[in-house]
Formats: sequence, C-alpha cells, structure tokens
Amino acid sequence: MKLVRILPIIFFLFQATLLSAQNNKIIKGTVTDRLSGLPLSGVSIKLLSDVTVKASSTDEKGQFQLTSVPLGRHILQASAMGYQTSTLSEVLVTSGKEPVFNIEMEQQLNNLKEVVVNANSGKKPLNQMALTSARSFSPEETNRYAGGFFDPARMAQSFAGVVAGGDDNEIIVRGNSPKSLQWRLEGIEIINPNHFGAEGSSGGAVSMINTGILGTSDFYTGALPAEYSNASAGAFDLKFRKGNTEKREYALTVGVLGAGLTLEGPFKKGSDASYLISYRYSSLSLLEKAGLDISDEGVPKYQDLSFNVVVPTKKAGTFSLFGIGGTGDLKTDAERDYTKWEERMDGRDMNFGFDAASAGLKHLYIANSKLYLSNIISYSGSRSSSLVDTLSNDYTPSLNEKTGFTNTAIRYAGVLNYNFNAANSLRAGINASLLGYNLRARIYDAELKRLKELLNQEGNTSSYDAFVQYKAELGAQLTINTGIHANYFNLSDSWIIEPRLGLNWKPGGGQTISFAAGLYSRIEPLSFYFAKNEKVNTAPSNPEKLKPTKSAQAVVGYEKLFSGNLKFKTELYYQHQYDVPVSSDPSVNFSLLNVSDNYAITSSSFQSLVNKGTGKNYGLEVSLEKSLSKGYYYLFSTSLFDSKFKALSGKAFNTSFNTRYSANLVLGKEWKSGKSNLFGLNSKFIYAGGRKYSPVLVEESFRLDEEVIDENRVNTLTADPYFRIDFSSSYRINSKKVSHLIILDIQNVMNRENTIGTHYNASKRVIEPIKWIGIIPTINYRLEF
Repeated sequence: MKLVRILPIIFFLFQATLLSAQNNKIIKGTVTDRLSGLPLSGVSIKLLSDVTVKASSTDEKGQFQLTSVPLGRHILQASAMGYQTSTLSEVLVTSGKEPVFNIEMEQQLNNLKEVVVNANSGKKPLNQMALTSARSFSPEETNRYAGGFFDPARMAQSFAGVVAGGDDNEIIVRGNSPKSLQWRLEGIEIINPNHFGAEGSSGGAVSMINTGILGTSDFYTGALPAEYSNASAGAFDLKFRKGNTEKREYALTVGVLGAGLTLEGPFKKGSDASYLISYRYSSLSLLEKAGLDISDEGVPKYQDLSFNVVVPTKKAGTFSLFGIGGTGDLKTDAERDYTKWEERMDGRDMNFGFDAASAGLKHLYIANSKLYLSNIISYSGSRSSSLVDTLSNDYTPSLNEKTGFTNTAIRYAGVLNYNFNAANSLRAGINASLLGYNLRARIYDAELKRLKELLNQEGNTSSYDAFVQYKAELGAQLTINTGIHANYFNLSDSWIIEPRLGLNWKPGGGQTISFAAGLYSRIEPLSFYFAKNEKVNTAPSNPEKLKPTKSAQAVVGYEKLFSGNLKFKTELYYQHQYDVPVSSDPSVNFSLLNVSDNYAITSSSFQSLVNKGTGKNYGLEVSLEKSLSKGYYYLFSTSLFDSKFKALSGKAFNTSFNTRYSANLVLGKEWKSGKSNLFGLNSKFIYAGGRKYSPVLVEESFRLDEEVIDENRVNTLTADPYFRIDFSSSYRINSKKVSHLIILDIQNVMNRENTIGTHYNASKRVIEPIKWIGIIPTINYRLEF
C-alpha cells in the first residue's frame, strides 16, 4: 500500500526530469559602497565560471544584469578601480527564480597591490564594525546543512563555540545559558522567533523563520561591537532580502514541518518598490483536519507569517515594513477510561499555547557619500500559556496548573553613520525599549495540598541605551574599533557603562590576528524579578534592586585564508560574569547562569534573588571550513571550554551547560544530473561531552512530590557523551520555467537515545533518565515559479 501511494510521486518526478531542459536565465543585482551604502556605477561584472556569458557593468543606480546564463552553479566577480575585487562562488541559477544579489564593495587603501575578496570563503560579517567572533551565513547554507530543518539556530549548532541545547533549537554559546542569546531583525531586537518556546528561553521546537525570505545575515559568539545592547552571550542579526522588483515570483512548499506559500514582486511595473510575503501552516494540522489519526498525545498546531515591504523614494530615502510572527498550541485530552491510565499525565487534560510577533518600520536615508541615517520603530509581543486539569475517576476536572506570561516591547533604534574618509568612520545611536508585562502562574503543591501562586504581576518598565563607536584603518594592515555603550534600566534604576575595543592586524598571506574586549549586560526574563514562594517567609525579589547580569569578555583570534575557498580559524576567549542574580539563601546554590528558562520558579527551593553571584567561561575554538566550490564543502569545528558559577555560598560549581568539549563535522557533495539538474548529499557528525546534572534526593523528592537536588553537589555528575549523525539528500529539477526541489532530512539517523542525566518524574513517581528524542525524519518539496 505504501508503494502504491508513492508511485504517483515517482511518476511526477520522472516526468519533471524528462521535461527538464537546458535554458538560460538572468543574474541581476546592485553594487554598493560598503561604507556609505551608495550605489556604484561602472563596476565590471563578469561570470568567471562561463566566459561565453557577456560581461556587464553597473548603471548609475548601481544595478547590473547578466543575460543568457546557463543553469547551475557559477562564480560571479565584481571589480572596479579603487575597490577590492569581490567574488561570489556559490551562485545558484535555477529555472524557477531569478537570482538577485546585493554586492558590497570595500575601498582599497593599498593601491600597490590588487586585493581580491571571496565573500563566500571569508564569511565576513555584514556589519563592518564587527572585527572578531562573528561570521555571516546565507539562507542556502541553512537549507543545505544536514539536520538543519531550514532553521538558522540548528545550522549554528555546527559552528565553533556552539553546542546543541536540547531537542529543540536552543544553542549553548561558549558555555552560556541559551536564554542569553539575542535575536535581532533588520537592526533591532525582537522576541524569540520560535514556536513553543518556554517562557524566558531563546529557542523552541520549530522556527518561525522562513529561509525563503531570509537574506545573508550575521551570527556572533561574543565580543559584540558597541552598538549591540542587551546581549552578553551571542546574537543572531537577521536580515530579510528584498523582493524581486521586475517580475512576480512564487514558491510553494509542502513538508512535514508545514505547507507554505511565498509571494514576491513589484507593486507595479517599472517600480523599485517590492513586496515579499511568506505564510506557513503546520502539515500535521492539515492531516488531522483531513481525518487522519496522527497522534494519541496531541498534535502541535502552528502557523507563521513573515513579510518585508521595501519602498525606495527619490529624495526621502528608503522605507521598509518588516515582520515575523506565529501562533501555536498543543492540546491533549485524557482518555475517558481511567482503567487505562498508567501514570498521572494520562489522567490530565492539557492545553499549551505560544503566540509571538514582531513588526517594524524602518527608514534609511543616505544623505551623501559620508552620512547615512537609520531609524526603526517596532512592536514585539509574546504570550505563552498553560492550562492543566487533573481528572477524577468520574472525570471531574480540578485545576493543576494555570500560567500566562505576556510580554510586550515598543522599541526605537536610531543610528547615525559618518564616514570621514575610506579609512575612518563614526557610528552613534540611541535605543529605547518600553517593556510591558502581565505574568500569572499558579500550580498545585502536593505538600500544601492546594494551588500556590508563583506570579501575579502586571505593569511596565523601560530600558534606554546610547552608544558611539569609531573605526579606523591605520594603513592596509591594522584596523581598530573602539566604542562605549551606556544603559539605563528603569526597573532597577541602574546605570551601566560598557567600554568596548576591537583590533584586526593583517600581516599578509591571507592572515588576520584579532583581539576584542569589553563589558556587556543582559536583562533577565522579567518573571524572575517578580516570582515568589509561598512556602518560605521571604518576599519576592526586589525589582528595584535586581540589576541586569553583567559580563566582561576578552577574545584573541587567528585566521588564515587559503586558496580553494579554505579558511582556518581559531579563537581563545575568557568571560567573567558578575552581578549575577542568585538565591538569597546561602544554602541554595541557585544561579540564573544555570537555567535556560523560568521553570525554576516552580521549585520549592526558589527564593528571592540578589545580584551577588559570579561565573566564568573560558575556552579554545578551532575550525577548518571549505565553502562550497567544485561541487563540495566541509566544516570541521571543535571547542574545549569550561563553564562555572558561584552562588552566595561562594563555592564554584559546573553549569549544567559545561560539556567541556564538542566536535562537529559537516560535509556535502553536489553532482550535476542531466543538463541542468542537481543532486546533493549532506551529513553532519556531532560528538560532545555529557551535560552536567545534580544528584536527586530521593526521599525528599517523593515527600514533596517534586525534584529535590543535593545542594552541596550541584552538577557534580556527568551524563554520557552526546553523539548524533544527521543526513540529508536533495534533488533539484530545473524544468523550462519551473524549479522543483525535494529534500529528505533526517536528524539522528542512527536513532541514538542520548541522555542528559536523571530526574524525578512526578507523573510516574520514579527516578529515571532524561532522554533526548531519537530519529526525526522530514521530507520537503518546494516548487518555484
């Protein structure tokens, strides 16, 4: 029966392959000055991979177009007098979509020798102020990596300094808690853009981000420039691409994770204004609506929307309206036959929800070759909720848990960038965030034999930032970036001054030696500021005194670019955290460095927090990366690190994220099939040290009916090493005007059940291992036309 069902698919692919034909497409784009953002005219554009394609040059708007380009992979080069030659080596031309590129060129300070910059092999960050611990990534990389599921966070798990945080897409950056990762979109902070993320976390089960509208973006592992606020442990700085300004294009995607549609094009013919919209609905929900029985434990239902509308004007600059958002829920109803209940969870009705959205209006005004201004105003909101009822034998419900965490933010970000000349630039700006919160939480306590209130707080607060940074290129070899960042957090009435410094020295031969240092801070999830514990005679944390967590960081790095798109990179770092919120009870070794969300507030041992904790992370990272060229790529990365924290007791403990080491190998190969089709195989190998966990006090856990750990031996145990192999294969069929892409992506292909320690399972009332998910196979089909 299964074979009969897939025969139509096989026949369709066979027909599509027969219809595929060698036809030619157009490559177009815009070339701009990297410092000023102004378009560059007269830039020579040619295709190094096919000399039969006639070269072109940019017009007065900086726009270019290459015609009669064969389908497949190509190498694109842009060159101009006084600028470093820029080469793109991963250019994919398909029949269903016109490739559009925005090439940024840097002025050449050393006129004695031509400099060629390979934008793909260097992975240089888009932000010119970032000198270390940063790299760019393309949406195609996100789609290509095995086990990536079209998710930037899962892709980043392969980078040096990054460890997978769990079954979802949370990531541990240099031993820091995953909740400290910041998400940004188009230059401003946004909420967690993932479905089913726990309150206070930075990850979730499924990403809301559609790589179909994502442009080349930046990822940081630390040492951020002065313009970044509220970030102490890495950041995703995402950019949306601009929609096609000359023709309307469409993409239809169907897969295990969802069915979606992407639309783009100009508002009218001849206009530079464009729209780009993408919508997705969960596939499992569609199958359930079709009458198929998917799961006995509830079906996750979700949908998300992303958009980017860009409207250039002749004199007033460029306006863009962008946004991302999603809604989802997971509902499980207990079977109305109590004789079949084997554990407590079987006799409960549960409903979980997560909604989040961010939208912004951006104005970019380029006054001249020296000055540009950027202003963004945005709104972000998220709500996570839970409702759990325990059923009696006659199925009468009684409330077991009810939570609702609503967070909103109205933000403004203004930036002024002034270029004194090609070697000296100044950037300054201000940020303002108006934060609203409505936090409610009640859960059943077995010892009290009633519901206890953890949170009941509604209000608003604010945070204000200002920065100034100066970048100078002292000749062709040395670059310095120095700046200062200031923050005022209204809730705690606290000021923070954060100096930052970055250096790059290029001694020649494709080598770069870098150094960065600075102070950073991060506002913790607001639920920790107001949570209380009815079982102890202490008040909740005093929000007027609880300040943001602070971090002092230093990084030194070395990078070497070889021929053949090969790059070697290593970085040595040290981070000292201070003013960390920890438990006010010296006998409880609790620190916010040791948690990834706000689940800790449910514990009977949770008490008010004070800024008297510390921590440290230090480590060495090494990576060797060959970007896709000649049909193959690979990335090997390894990290050795240590991560510790201290609470009021003054005793140092491992954080639970201190796996001590990790190693990743990502590789793939692409073959040309027929005249214009592409077949690819990709794999990923992950091997990391085991997570740290604490011994469980068995008798006390059974008495309180919740997990109670030995506070004197926090994170003294180590789980087995984590090992996982991911695999993916892809086949792209280029028909005359349509492109088909089929991707099979399997996470944990060996179905290994990795564990992260043991815990008290209150549903079964047993001590048992915590296991991560086994094999996760997905298949996706994408149609572009």
